[in-house]
Formats: sequence, structure tokens, C-alpha cells
Amino acid sequence: MSFNSRLLIPILTLAALLSGCAGPMPKADPSKAWVSFREESQGSLLAEKLDGQRLNDGRFFEVPPGAHRLDVALFTNGPGDINEEQCSARIDFANFQAGKHYRLVESNLGEDYRARLYDAAGHQLGKTQEFNCQPG
Repeated sequence: MSFNSRLLIPILTLAALLSGCAGPMPKADPSKAWVSFREESQGSLLAEKLDGQRLNDGRFFEVPPGAHRLDVALFTNGPGDINEEQCSARIDFANFQAGKHYRLVESNLGEDYRARLYDAAGHQLGKTQEFNCQPG
């Protein structure tokens, strides 16, 4: 397999993932909590599952009030174009409130990635353990 062919597969996979994310963000449902993302690394953080159920739009979580498990995927670019990794992590939070906005902020120290959950006032409410990363 040529270098170009090996590079094409991860690029097409990422393009397919992101094509589902195209279009305007929907308006937040006031009867649910809204969880958005912020990445501090060169990666892309996407919503993957809510309470074990795969999501159609990876740009955010919209959850009913109460306790929920959020599974996220992080696509990172290491040194060079062929060192992409797909990482996953989970965060559990017991007190999502309707109409409230939360932010999941990804950060890294070297190759150790984490995400922290904050409320609208900037108070940390929870965090993931280290992301589990596999070569892309």
C-alpha cells in the first residue's frame, strides 16, 4: 500500500465524520441541558454517546435533567500527518439541570489528554480520566 493510500483512509474517515456536523447548530431546548466543547490542543473533540446510545450530531450533547454518562471522541494530530490518534473518554455527572449550559474543555499535558466539565459560571463539576488513545 502506498503512502498516499495509507494517508487517504484516515482523511476520508475524518471527512465523513465531520460531514455529519455540517450546518448550523440547532437552538438549545430549554427543557434540556446543553453541553458544548472547547479544545485546547490541535485535536477535534466530538460527542459520541449519551448513556450508551450513539449520537447523530457530534458537536454537542443535549441531555434531559438528571444523571448522565457522556462518551466523547478526540481526534488528535501528532507530529507529522500520519500520526493521527483516535482517543475516547467518559464523564459521568449526576446533576444536569434543564436550561443550563455546560462546557466540556479538553486539555493536554504532552500526550496525556483530559476533559473537564464546567458550568456557565466556570465552576468545575467533573472530569474524565485520561483518554484511551489508539492510532488512527
